[in-house]
Amino acid sequence: MPDSPLLLQNKPIVLGALETHLRPFLSEKAAGRAVFVVADENTIGILPSFLADHPRAVLPPGEQHKTLAQCEQVWTQMLAASLDRNALVLNFGGGVIGDLGGFCAAAYKRGIDFIQIPTTLLAMTDAAIGGKTGIDLGGLKNVVGAFRQPEAVFVDPALLATLPERELRSGLAEVYKHAFIADPDLLERIRGIEPGAYQQVDWLAVLRQSIRVKVQVVAQDPLERGLRALLNFGHTIGHAVESYFLQSSSPLTHGEAIAVGMVAEMAIQNRNTPEN
Repeated sequence: MPDSPLLLQNKPIVLGALETHLRPFLSEKAAGRAVFVVADENTIGILPSFLADHPRAVLPPGEQHKTLAQCEQVWTQMLAASLDRNALVLNFGGGVIGDLGGFCAAAYKRGIDFIQIPTTLLAMTDAAIGGKTGIDLGGLKNVVGAFRQPEAVFVDPALLATLPERELRSGLAEVYKHAFIADPDLLERIRGIEPGAYQQVDWLAVLRQSIRVKVQVVAQDPLERGLRALLNFGHTIGHAVESYFLQSSSPLTHGEAIAVGMVAEMAIQNRNTPEN
């Protein structure tokens, strides 16, 4: 029996095969609507066949391309596809595609609906969930953006088999973040994951627990007025580290930078905590 979807502001987060869940969802919700796909040069190669006939914007991969210039290209292609305010955007990719594609949808014609279809562990567990969209500006992360909840999020763990180990390790940092914040049982589960054995992990179970943490926090504070700042654990220092290396010959992944940030922030907290 399939899992019931998690709900965030009455929008479903569905775990399972895209063919089983996304295809019938689109048949119902996208009937009579223009559908537009945003992907990158990597993810377009694994785009499900039932999405292949829709107009699309295909972007170069990488955080360095999460820019206003790329948004302008997407908007131009949306105009060329004659998208109206009833259109639906499908963001098929990792965190960069979800952030940029979501922002393009949030701004186009003052806001059109979009669906997040994350293809990386980092996006599945964190970036695609919660309604944050945005782009980088002036070498700084996520300076321009908007809060707008996707109409749905479809998480298919089978897509993780397409990722190199570095990307899985990067995404695992955000899973650890959720575990540290609110789920000791999740922490115990992921501590047993051995490097080099990522493809043997029950990612469906890990993602279900990890996403639930984010949903519970965002549901209480969708616009980050207070409690949601918990989800920025590791990000204050991590974003600075990521921005520093962004233009280098060896940029860090987002998850790697956040891992550094969590370690540094915990060290600062321990240093500033009086001994009992």
